[in-house]
Amino acid sequence: MSSFLSSSHFPSTSDEDKRTLQAALDDLLQTDLKGSYHQLLASYQRILADNCHRDKWPEIHEKLTTLFKCGKSVPIDGPMIGISVSIRDSDYFKETVARCGRERSRIASIEWMATLWNMSFADTGLWMGKTFESVSRETVAEKCGNNKSEMKAFDPKTTRIGRNFFREPVSSDFLKSLGLPVLTQTWHLRDRPQSPSAADFNGTLTAENLEREINIPYTKTGGYFLCNNGKSVVPEMKGKKVYQLNYRWPALGPAYPMTRLVDELVQVADGVYLGQLVYATKHYSLGSLRQPFCPHLPDIPIGEPYNPEHRHPLDFLKRIFRRKREIDYGYQNNGYFLMLDPAHAEEIYADDAFPRIRPRAGESGYVELGYDKTPAAAVAYTAPSEPKINWINGWREDPEIKEKFTTFILEPSPKGSDPDDVQEMRRDDESILQMLKRISEDISTRTKTDDRLRHFEKLNRLFRRGIAPGIENGVFRGQGKQGFNIQAEGRLAQDWYGRRDVAHGFDYYHGANLNLHLGFSDNFRPNPTAAFSDSQLFPSAFASVLGNRKSSANILDITWHSIGKYIFPWAGKSYEKISGRKLSMLLDESHDLAKRYPQRVGELKSLLASAPHADLVARNKKGRRRRQRGQYAAHLKSGAWDKGMSDADKSFWEQEANDRWVFGHNTEDNRILTADPLMHVIDMNYRIPDPYLQGLSEAGPSPFARQGYIFLGTSDRESILPQNSGEERKRVFQFHYRFPLIGGPVPIGFCLDEIVEIADGLFLGQLIYSTAWNVPFHSSVDPARYKYQLFGYFLLMDDAWQHHRLAIELDTVGELAIAAHGVR
Repeated sequence: MSSFLSSSHFPSTSDEDKRTLQAALDDLLQTDLKGSYHQLLASYQRILADNCHRDKWPEIHEKLTTLFKCGKSVPIDGPMIGISVSIRDSDYFKETVARCGRERSRIASIEWMATLWNMSFADTGLWMGKTFESVSRETVAEKCGNNKSEMKAFDPKTTRIGRNFFREPVSSDFLKSLGLPVLTQTWHLRDRPQSPSAADFNGTLTAENLEREINIPYTKTGGYFLCNNGKSVVPEMKGKKVYQLNYRWPALGPAYPMTRLVDELVQVADGVYLGQLVYATKHYSLGSLRQPFCPHLPDIPIGEPYNPEHRHPLDFLKRIFRRKREIDYGYQNNGYFLMLDPAHAEEIYADDAFPRIRPRAGESGYVELGYDKTPAAAVAYTAPSEPKINWINGWREDPEIKEKFTTFILEPSPKGSDPDDVQEMRRDDESILQMLKRISEDISTRTKTDDRLRHFEKLNRLFRRGIAPGIENGVFRGQGKQGFNIQAEGRLAQDWYGRRDVAHGFDYYHGANLNLHLGFSDNFRPNPTAAFSDSQLFPSAFASVLGNRKSSANILDITWHSIGKYIFPWAGKSYEKISGRKLSMLLDESHDLAKRYPQRVGELKSLLASAPHADLVARNKKGRRRRQRGQYAAHLKSGAWDKGMSDADKSFWEQEANDRWVFGHNTEDNRILTADPLMHVIDMNYRIPDPYLQGLSEAGPSPFARQGYIFLGTSDRESILPQNSGEERKRVFQFHYRFPLIGGPVPIGFCLDEIVEIADGLFLGQLIYSTAWNVPFHSSVDPARYKYQLFGYFLLMDDAWQHHRLAIELDTVGELAIAAHGVR
């Protein structure tokens, strides 16, 4: 246990209260403290920064409150790295609901401030910390208006004046781009001081403190406060001793909401200080208005400027009508933050602590902490770095790239009737990707008024000639020279149903759409080249009418190319190894899923968007479904992995995971961040990636920001679309979204995609959906009953192909996107 934590630091009213607090602290440290305090608090911060885990927020806030109550009040000197842990709404109905025995009102429990913060600045590192500097008695007197209590408490050893540190957020989206410029103007931020001689910083700049700041990457500073030892102003803290930071003094020039703010700090471990944000809910200033036509007149105050000694002309009336002289400011806890000693910067920025705020290239601390010497990502294709490539046409000058971009990976078509002209589709001066762009544009033109699969025949034939990628030792492998884009081991352990582990064998590929097609219409036209009159699904009279008319316009394709690709943030897919435990769970179709996996089933039921998957769980429980034996029922009958599964069955699942399956996510780019709260609500699998793995993507042409829509990838499968097979069945790699416990929002639960590799690192995929939505999925059911239809084609590609794709503008948002990614 930390020597700084003890229940004796909290002024409990009774021995029983003190024992209860100590028991809560002991339980917290025994249960949650598995490594360092940095790791412990980082685990709390990740939950509180994730809108998808808002059900856990009250519990985590209670734990932070326990730590704060037991923390030791000590003065702080010099610079500190800052971490925003949480933000809470002020509860203006707190006194009302307290009479009903509740701590927070329902309105405050919405936590809209936390939700907005999490979707914008929570993980950007906009705020980077504070510094605490020595200050003269004269300066304190000036800033506090000679307040008697403040001046009486003045002590050169403990009294400090402080300011905050800010940096430019890494993201370039519109909201984040406004953050620092707006703060600079409204809070009058100044550039980072470079020497002790820098003027007008109120406190004493010392060479020692400036040297300690070197591990803190910030560019602007401001937002002043006075600080000293004191007692907490939050009623629930019962006068607990704290180190108090007061922003409210008018002479400090606070801008709203700092006119309401008082921070309080305690030490919980060596170099670790826990702070609570405290805001006044009564008697505060909103700022002031300057009179534009009368500049010589004073500003007009809005609200009530901070004046704790109540030196006001009407003070005598206040004393008459108030029983208490002290004004009740209605102070409340509005969240928590951390102050961390930069001497421990390497531990603070570590992958298992707070990696997202570590210094970036060009920032202070980047070279000093050795991040410039960190081994680079193991990228699949490194030739483009030197010499620099003109990715539109310059690839022809490099023999290795030219071979990659012009050589197909093919096998014989399962349809003997297919003409052997796939290679002739590519013109001599084209890359395979340029060929696909030309074919895609031709399909879009032809299907504008006639959405029939006959116009997709070139892509159909190419798909039948491609070769399915495989799985080798649990890792996704292509058929090309290297067989992967990157291969990396994760560093951040993430939870999966009660077990934490890092990603193993991680790989990812960039995604692009070619053409979409309304597959529902093909239920009425089993033969893509046939007229409706050939169908046996309609009466002949009706079929003849439909057969003599062209199909309707390709609304899906038109919508995608005109609107969808500009707003839909899909960036590709990622793969990683899957354990036998996880695989057995996700393929389980047992009748007692709610008993086997109560937490997972509970999540399914709690999300309206996952209703189809929750419905499968309910249906599997019913009598008829209980008699259906799924594809893997024999290896699940002994029980779930954690609940009685036999060793023999566990061995089967480990082997199955090693030989045939990978765990996958769809990846999204930064455009998804504007919809972050919504995605957390509708997709139970949506998450922030491991920062290390996300960092590897940032070294490539198109980084991803989020992962979601999980699937199971499986190798060496027979295609479920009849059009892909002939005398033999086409072998493909499939993406399964349909098993009950996979979850995910509508309509992803009706999806079962297939891919083949057509060139080194370039995969052609078919977007396939069940059109029989009234037929619940079960692996024992003949796939034909689901009426799977083709809804379009997409591509997955490695970094080299992605550079080329962005340059030739295949399914991109145009030249702005190219410039943003630095593609030449």
